[in-house]
Amino acid sequence: MQLAAQLKLILLLILIAGVGAACAQQDADSPTKVIAECKEWMDRQSAMEATASRENFTAKGSGACINGEIDDDLHEKFFAWLGQLPSETKPVVVIRSGGGEAFAAIDIAEALQQREAAVYVYDVCASSCANYIYSGVRNRHSIGTTILLFHGGLAKDTAQEMAAVFDDLLRSPDGKHIENPVSERRELMERAETYLKKQDKLLIAAGIDPVIIHGFSDMEMTDLASADCDPAREPELEYAVFFSEDMVRALGVSPLTGRLEYRANVINERLNRDTKGAKACVAPEKFFRPAR
Repeated sequence: MQLAAQLKLILLLILIAGVGAACAQQDADSPTKVIAECKEWMDRQSAMEATASRENFTAKGSGACINGEIDDDLHEKFFAWLGQLPSETKPVVVIRSGGGEAFAAIDIAEALQQREAAVYVYDVCASSCANYIYSGVRNRHSIGTTILLFHGGLAKDTAQEMAAVFDDLLRSPDGKHIENPVSERRELMERAETYLKKQDKLLIAAGIDPVIIHGFSDMEMTDLASADCDPAREPELEYAVFFSEDMVRALGVSPLTGRLEYRANVINERLNRDTKGAKACVAPEKFFRPAR
């Protein structure tokens, strides 16, 4: 009887220790702590400036920080980190990014969606960051007030456009280094078509209407003309769009916490702090009306 009582006591202590450790880990990786650590790390860097020495990813426990370009290097780091987490863990990701490679961003967003991750955007989230990593999860947030910018993504013509770029490369002096041009061209087009389907499936699953990307297909630069934008007068600039508050709600991209920036002058002042030659315009509503 005494031995049985001792065993029960030992088991109870083990259970208590396990619960305590789990609680400590949960506290260590809480969104509040992850956000604070990521902000401190990011504030020492620039979201838009691309430098070879800049680190674009850091992680601790179930929390990760992404700062800067979304590329193959980030893709590799992200999945190395995610693969070490228990399958039931719901990650917390803080991101500040001017965008990057669409295929890499879609892969990352798919994984975050499957894990029911929380994504917090900070300062600026543009292009592939906005299209996929922010929009691709339901548990999306803004830290304070964030600038969210779009300029389109994968569309029905993307495969043909990529094939045309490949053909130009093939005709260039570097084309002689392509050993199997027919098969490589076919694989490129097939990959673009595969990721187009993945893109739309990702957004629909996250409650986002894909018109947020496909609306750009029918839009011309001149359609951006407004009191704050004049592409005809400044054709040399690279343009992106932000959505009005009403459109954000209609498209389903409102953050659960925090808010987005809707003032053109504030957005463009921030955009050009790091990236010259770019401009953001409010999106013309007629191209982005949700189907539902």
